[in-house]
Amino acid sequence: MNLKVVAKVFGSLIPAIIGTYLLVKDYIAAANHPEWSVSPMVMWMKFGVGLIVSIILLFVVFRQKN
Repeated sequence: MNLKVVAKVFGSLIPAIIGTYLLVKDYIAAANHPEWSVSPMVMWMKFGVGLIVSIILLFVVFRQKN
């Protein structure tokens, strides 16, 4: 693999990384302060949106012609 492909893959995975960060942050907040936390469905939706956006970006990036 060359450097361009690696950069495209990491660039496309940024939304999934952000979604994972938000999920972990919300779970830690729920453990420390359950009265202030959002519902678990909202936590997983944030992660799911990041994952879906990453999959779409990977698909779009690798379908492009050079």
